Amino acid sequence: MKMKLFFLGLCTLLTSLTFAQNPDYLAPSKHTIARTEVIGVPHLNHEAIVLISGLTVGKEITVPGDDISQAIKKLWEQDLFSAVEVGYTKIDNVTGDIFLYIKLADLPKLSHYRFSDNVSRGDADKIREHINLYNGKTITESLKRNTVNQVRAFYQDKGYYYCEVWIDEIIDTTAFNSKIFQINVDKKERIKIKHIVFHGNEVEKDPDKNFIENLKVKTMVSDRGLRRSMKDTKQQGILRLFNRSKFNKTAYERDKQNILYNYNAIGLRDARIVKDSVYDIDEKHIGIEIWIDKGEEYYFGDITWVGNTKYTDGQLDTILGINKGDLYDKSLLEQRLYMSQDGRDVTSLYMDRGYLFFNIQPVEINIDENNHINYEVRINEGKQARVKNIYIYGNTKTNDHVILREIRTKPGDLFNRNDIIRTQRELANLGYFDPEQFNVNPIPNPQDGTVDIEYYVVEKSSDQIELSGGYGAGRLIGTLGLSFTNFSMRNVFKKGAWQPLPAGDGQRLSIRGQTYGRGYQSYNLSFTEPWLGGKKPTSLTVFSSYSLITNSLERTNPSYQQTSITSVGAGLGSRLKWPDDYFQIYGELNYQYYDLKNSNFFIFSDGFSNNISLKTVLSRNSIDQPIYPKNGSKFALTTKFTLPYSLWDGVSDYSVLSDQERYKYAEYFKIKFTGEWFTPISKDKKLVLHPKFGFGFLGAYNNDRGISPFERFYLGGSGLNGTWQFDGREIIALRGYGGSSGSPVSPTTGGTVIAKYSLELRYPVSLNPNATIYGLLFAEAGNTYNGFTDFNPFNVKRSAGAGVRIFLPMFGMLGVDFAWGFDPLDPGSAGAGDPNDDPGSNSKGYTFGFFPIIGMNIGDL
Repeated sequence: MKMKLFFLGLCTLLTSLTFAQNPDYLAPSKHTIARTEVIGVPHLNHEAIVLISGLTVGKEITVPGDDISQAIKKLWEQDLFSAVEVGYTKIDNVTGDIFLYIKLADLPKLSHYRFSDNVSRGDADKIREHINLYNGKTITESLKRNTVNQVRAFYQDKGYYYCEVWIDEIIDTTAFNSKIFQINVDKKERIKIKHIVFHGNEVEKDPDKNFIENLKVKTMVSDRGLRRSMKDTKQQGILRLFNRSKFNKTAYERDKQNILYNYNAIGLRDARIVKDSVYDIDEKHIGIEIWIDKGEEYYFGDITWVGNTKYTDGQLDTILGINKGDLYDKSLLEQRLYMSQDGRDVTSLYMDRGYLFFNIQPVEINIDENNHINYEVRINEGKQARVKNIYIYGNTKTNDHVILREIRTKPGDLFNRNDIIRTQRELANLGYFDPEQFNVNPIPNPQDGTVDIEYYVVEKSSDQIELSGGYGAGRLIGTLGLSFTNFSMRNVFKKGAWQPLPAGDGQRLSIRGQTYGRGYQSYNLSFTEPWLGGKKPTSLTVFSSYSLITNSLERTNPSYQQTSITSVGAGLGSRLKWPDDYFQIYGELNYQYYDLKNSNFFIFSDGFSNNISLKTVLSRNSIDQPIYPKNGSKFALTTKFTLPYSLWDGVSDYSVLSDQERYKYAEYFKIKFTGEWFTPISKDKKLVLHPKFGFGFLGAYNNDRGISPFERFYLGGSGLNGTWQFDGREIIALRGYGGSSGSPVSPTTGGTVIAKYSLELRYPVSLNPNATIYGLLFAEAGNTYNGFTDFNPFNVKRSAGAGVRIFLPMFGMLGVDFAWGFDPLDPGSAGAGDPNDDPGSNSKGYTFGFFPIIGMNIGDL
């Protein structure tokens, strides 16, 4: 800028001298411009240049005077020229006309740019997203300065605070008036913050406060509490997994303000940072010291309400939850008035009841001698607004009616902000749209007291292909499955609907096959209509399956073994309104036919069995999205039972019956209860804690008849999708113990009681809907038991490990887990080995699971 001003002044002086060899500054003369000629820059519009300069034909100017100086200034401001000269060729002394010229020289253009060799390809690609350089761009001092600053900021954000960046301009001999930018970077050492020290942050214990209040104050302004408030400026530490120590000046200034927010939250609203120091410790480390003056404590005083007619002062006081004498915290006041995460705020109270035009303004009235701050909260309730029109944008595949039936804001209803939030959740759980790109835009119409609501969605791929391999029982089991989650049955015969499949009605069609050759085959087909009839959220599901397992011999061979199961069923589900509409109920009627020949999987080996069961599921699901939930919970109570045939079969002594006669009709009842939570524990809500539990029990109506050989619990393995579930058994994963080794008895009988507990810590690498990736750490414990007499919720097999999940829309959820089991297996369990062996030799297991692309249990070590 200084250089430009110097050239501007110099050119103005030279130009003034050009106009008169002996200029008389005391007697300037007026002239009319007869012609203005532009010399140079043939590629630019000369008429435009004349207009910019203001030296247009017919204009009267004073020589010498400001007209010429202003023209030069305007041309310099275009940042297009390296030289500007304004002069005249002649002056007509008779007419007073003046003939001007504007002589210009182009600034050089950018041909291309490159980075020094020490800049990695990855860094170069990211830098290109920030700098605005392209072929043909005019090279100015401002452009070079901005480019240097942006590159330096990139590396400073990565921790290279003392990095140096400069640009070498190289003449491009292949293009006229062009240069090449060589962007050079010397990163220096990565700078880490060795320590952050605070002075003056000590707060004495207040005898007038209770233990909790004193603990809150101490925690907020302790060294640890203040460091925690600094979101981006973190000192070096061995536990820094997700936010490494680095210094960024801009972030540091923000974090100093965050420190003051901590003080403001405990009534110290006059707190200030007296001074701070950032200093070098060595080539790789800096230190930070901050001196704080905490000031005096303030408290909430009287809070009065003005303008409220819908709700009484007492009702608003309850929502606000702030009492006179509480430590002053302005952020808490604003949160309770405007928007809180739990919906406990005055604005939500009004807006959930249609008061879209509601306005609230807290006004600080005064501060008394005891530092009590008195407020008057002024409310303008406005009139209630009703929803007028609903508009949907972005659904290129899903039909409007599928979205409209999930939308809670219906035309004619009172505006309700909570209904909009719930609508976003329901649309996210459909799985058809990217939850990160949802957008809702309410458009108020004050003239008629209505509101139009626009919903913007972005479609994502939701259909899946499952191509998986699972290794178990010494065999490689292959699976091929197709799952269409947004199918349209009514368009199957419609011409042009196959693109590649008829879609858009929200129906689900699943086809799946599994085999390892002649020895095992399984086929499954299911179809679900989520809104039967189209008016209520009542789902209809029909399904069928066939499974066959043999010993791979010919049927004519006397040693041939076969177990086949044919199953058909149908289910109805519905969303409930009580206790709340997160609850759902589902009922299913299922028939299974077992055909056994020399089978070694059950108590009896030859014959058949009929399993006619009714299953009910009462569940509550409030998670915010299905792929990477951050909030909410899921609970399910499942019962499955058959008719009590033993009550009327007339048999008093089952010991005299053959296995075929005893199990001609399967008889049992089964109860399961499961639950899981998702809780964000980081400020950015990405780090999620995921605890879950599950209990199950399989019982008999008649103890003499015995418990059914079917539907038993098997615990262990990596949880491969559906592998070996051909007989209705439930295989529940316990990572760290291979196969079904978590069962206390042999694999052919399973357990009748199960308990499992799990805790996961998840963090996303990418939330892109085309490739959602997150890592996890987990600890698990569980066991199966032979009955309630053996049940002990603390006698469990424990394991821990780590894993990664990758969700690809086409293939679904892929994962890899590494787990280690810590406890010895019970005698008789699948993985316990020879009971005469040393128990320690098979007491621990290592499991590697990768699913569904490939899964493997590496046997107990």
